[in-house]
Amino acid sequence: MKKTILIIYQIIFFISVFDCFLITRSTDAFFPTINEPSKEELESTSIQIGKTAIQLIQLGQNNEALKLLKLAVKLNSKEKDLWIALAEAQIRSDKKYEALFSLERAIKLKPKEQSIYFTKASIFMDLNNPQKAKDVIKKGLSINKNNEIGYFQLGNAEIMLNNYKLALIAFKKSSKINTNFWQSINNEGLVLYELNNSREAITKFQSALKISNNAEPMLALAVVLFSTDSKSIESIELARNALKSNPQYILKDYQAKQLWGKKLQKSAQLLFKRTELKKVVREAKEKTQ
Repeated sequence: MKKTILIIYQIIFFISVFDCFLITRSTDAFFPTINEPSKEELESTSIQIGKTAIQLIQLGQNNEALKLLKLAVKLNSKEKDLWIALAEAQIRSDKKYEALFSLERAIKLKPKEQSIYFTKASIFMDLNNPQKAKDVIKKGLSINKNNEIGYFQLGNAEIMLNNYKLALIAFKKSSKINTNFWQSINNEGLVLYELNNSREAITKFQSALKISNNAEPMLALAVVLFSTDSKSIESIELARNALKSNPQYILKDYQAKQLWGKKLQKSAQLLFKRTELKKVVREAKEKTQ
């Protein structure tokens, strides 16, 4: 609470300072005196406003952060980090098209900053426009080809475009750059299963699970094991633990959002019908209602 109150005082201070920059009334004349702030003063003030806004974003106060950041970019439109921070606040406030505009301004200021392209690509994928996402990712990768995040995003875009073989190539490049990037290894498994290569898919999910005890590779492994052996005791235990860890995976829409293919989703529904999973499936459905 004390931190929130301090930030509120900072907001009031910055607004009052900005007002003082513009007009002060003279006691000796009828007309007000106009004080022109220096370029350095405007830039310094904009940076401080930006820092305060970032604190507000971290506290979940996006509307207040948006107001401050819009003021900050007016004071200093040539500061790339302010446009990126504004885009972050806009994304969190579900103003995706406005965020794309802010990121474009940031790119014009610093066209060689790779991460801006990947953030922009994430927005396009959220807007269900994987082709534009793919185009932007490739621009980012042209700056630096050794970026596991870029290839991971490219693989995700290719899945959305149903280009599974191209997706697999991208994920392999990603996991080669960073051998501990379990998300990319996991997604290799997702693609391999859709390409009817269950054996390799199992290997990938097992590898991802060794790096991170996450519900996704855990449940995916359970599904694929069950699809190859309906009597697998391991698949039942894995599925039970995965659904307890993240009940959202009981939902088809959530699976699709995580880029599970139709084949894996269908196999998951067959696994969920097992009598041994009846209780955990019911509990997961109750928790997601």
